[in-house]
Amino acid sequence: MTLIFWIVIGLAAGAVKRMIFPGRPGGFVPTLVLAVIGALIGGYIATYFTTGDVATLHPAGFVVALLGALLMLLVAAKLRI
Repeated sequence: MTLIFWIVIGLAAGAVKRMIFPGRPGGFVPTLVLAVIGALIGGYIATYFTTGDVATLHPAGFVVALLGALLMLLVAAKLRI
């Protein structure tokens, strides 16, 4: 359940990024994939340091998953320039 939640967070972050910066290079699908990967990595790191269980939905996992998605999109945008 938590993994699905992180995927949804990543998809939402990627969609918002594409709405804010529609003319930037890269397609819609690669942006969503990068955001989901960032959310999964961030969420996993948060649960590793807080509860240690991926099956438990923890507020820190939500926040760090969102930050991970945004960080992944930021890094990808900087590397494309």
